[in-house]
Amino acid sequence: MIAKYVTLTILALFFVTSSDPFFGFELGGRVSPSKSEDDVVELPFYSPKVVDPYLNDYDKRVNPVFHVSKFYYPNVRFWFLIYTRLDSTQVAIHDKNNLSIIYKVLDFSALKKKGLNSNTLYVLQQKLSRERQDDIRSTLELLTKDPFNMEPASREIFKAIKNSGTELPSEKASRISFFTKLRDHLRVQTGQRDFIQAGLIRSLPYQTFLKAYFEKRGLPSELTSIPFLESSFNPKAHSKVSALGVWQFMPLISSYYLPRRSTLMDYRSNVGLSSIAAANLLFENHKIMKKWDLTVTSYNSGTKHLLNSRRKLASLDVRLEDIIRSSQSETFGFASKNFFSEFLALAHVLAYEEELFPGIRQTERPDGEENLQFSLTKCPMRIDKEVGAIHLDEIAFYNDHIRDFKKIYPRGTIISTKSRLPASKFLKLDDQTIIKKKPKEWSGYLKNQSCSTR
Repeated sequence: MIAKYVTLTILALFFVTSSDPFFGFELGGRVSPSKSEDDVVELPFYSPKVVDPYLNDYDKRVNPVFHVSKFYYPNVRFWFLIYTRLDSTQVAIHDKNNLSIIYKVLDFSALKKKGLNSNTLYVLQQKLSRERQDDIRSTLELLTKDPFNMEPASREIFKAIKNSGTELPSEKASRISFFTKLRDHLRVQTGQRDFIQAGLIRSLPYQTFLKAYFEKRGLPSELTSIPFLESSFNPKAHSKVSALGVWQFMPLISSYYLPRRSTLMDYRSNVGLSSIAAANLLFENHKIMKKWDLTVTSYNSGTKHLLNSRRKLASLDVRLEDIIRSSQSETFGFASKNFFSEFLALAHVLAYEEELFPGIRQTERPDGEENLQFSLTKCPMRIDKEVGAIHLDEIAFYNDHIRDFKKIYPRGTIISTKSRLPASKFLKLDDQTIIKKKPKEWSGYLKNQSCSTR
């Protein structure tokens, strides 16, 4: 009996520890991650000013309404560095409230070269980052007790503060308060250059359509930076809270603009249709918020908090920076306060994409610069039986909501293509319809269309 319980205990311990990389081994027989001093390299400090020409929009490519003001400049500069200089194998340890203060930039490229699986690599990278973060916190703790300490680790802190352009208090009491705040606001941010580059490649076939459609709706084309912020322009992106697609629409919000979801298809995955839905949402939010900084932020945090904040400030001329300065709400935290700064950074990244990501357009599809068209199926159909191989390849590429071509899709299914589909089977929608009507209303145009089986 005792042997039985010992055996069960050993098995239970195995299953608990095998799912936690910190215990040293994993399911599937994977080798446990090991670390050495060479696994993490501290990159030398480089001046954030290298990105200033882009943020100052030297070629005047960005709409003036999205000029980077003095208030947002430090944060936009930080996010621009994250999007264009640091890959996902690199992290910046920085201050949460003052993004100009970057204590260290760590490079974990050596770990990736070891061939570890992505989950193990992520866990180990996070663990090593936390260790370095704890070292910085310990030094800041020391400086709260001895604010003039000049040990080597303290000197590194002073250097980071100086490089940020932040003024260090001269009086002891003020310094103690200063270092206490720094100690309590450490944060780690993973680089995203490789994610943004992959997103840019995915976006190339849609850029002509996005720019033209948003301009026809009277919307700044810079708003198409939002899906890079939401999903790195990944149509298959699916969040833990059920947001889906490049624009990360939640089920309820999408139901106001897109046809009803089913087990067969979900139009949130279709880049063209979800972009039309997003344009409708942004257009309506701008009518409510009046200002583009509030409109962009409302895409992330909704209009309710922003409207409440505007009422509390007792002014209709409230800017986002007024709300950021005054808001103490936990629901309007780091992510919400930084959403517009991240957006501004990405708007400038996209404006200068070819300079920042040389050769990126060499990956473009042959039909990349052609506009996107939308058609409705006139009959219930198995799509692979109704179109040729060329059209089928095109439909597969531009319609992530069509997951199984062996299924029969209902009459009124919306299909995105670059070339025109056979008129006997598909009704092509004109530009005015696409602009004036929401996608969920398009099926009404089939009322006078007959279903031809020939």
